Amino acid sequence: MNALIRAALVGAVVGLAQAVIAFHGPEDAAGNLLLMLFAPLPAGMLLAWYAMLRNWWLVALLGHFALVALYVGLTMTAPFPILVGLGFWRVGLITMAAGACGYAVGAGFALPLATPLRVSAIGVAASMFLAAWSNQDVIALAAQAQAMAARDTTNVVPDLPGFRLEEVAVLRQELLLVYQRSPASGVGVEIRPATMTPEQACDDEADLEDMVCAEAARDLWVLKDGDTRTVFTVHGDTLVELHSSDVPEKQLLAAARALRPIGLWELAAPAYERQ
Repeated sequence: MNALIRAALVGAVVGLAQAVIAFHGPEDAAGNLLLMLFAPLPAGMLLAWYAMLRNWWLVALLGHFALVALYVGLTMTAPFPILVGLGFWRVGLITMAAGACGYAVGAGFALPLATPLRVSAIGVAASMFLAAWSNQDVIALAAQAQAMAARDTTNVVPDLPGFRLEEVAVLRQELLLVYQRSPASGVGVEIRPATMTPEQACDDEADLEDMVCAEAARDLWVLKDGDTRTVFTVHGDTLVELHSSDVPEKQLLAAARALRPIGLWELAAPAYERQ
């Protein structure tokens, strides 16, 4: 078998190992990322030796460096925690392809290959890097849509006339939204499963003496913290939290009473408009 193909197969196995670590490694995000990036390097060296590649240690070292560089470029605007939302097999295919390209680059530099093969190996990896770099928003949106679809709760948003949805983030079962009327005027919205009542959620966050919880209406509670007002309410199986330091409490309460379902494309609109 061609040495370049053997190197690519080694890289694909290393990429799959990285996906396994990403999904089943430590809970700590930073530790998980470091382990995912560098722990498979010894396995890559062992596999490169087993595949009888000349300069196997150099192939593995250069290949892993190229692989890490590819991940760094990809995750600068599409962070890996967002990509994890695509699910194990999709992420596994991405990391296997990245590993194959990375180790092909390592082989291109470290092995005595014919010039056309060397240029092809480096060119394919460069093309993948450029494709990932130029489509980071699309990749992030696909991951975000997958994460939203996997949520158990209904996606709902408040009625905020004059405000524009600027940011959307999905954190496990929590959906975070930021609405802005101007750079100095905004409303943050948190949507999560209703594992507690609005009163309990308010009391849970009122951990300082100067914070006061007050009932505004049935299933509608307000937390007062200086100039900041946080409104808690429920919509079916969903707990909704609105908070702002510049929007009047009356307007927040009105928005909390006028929740409506929202689709994935409307939630994804802010990211599309930034492209």
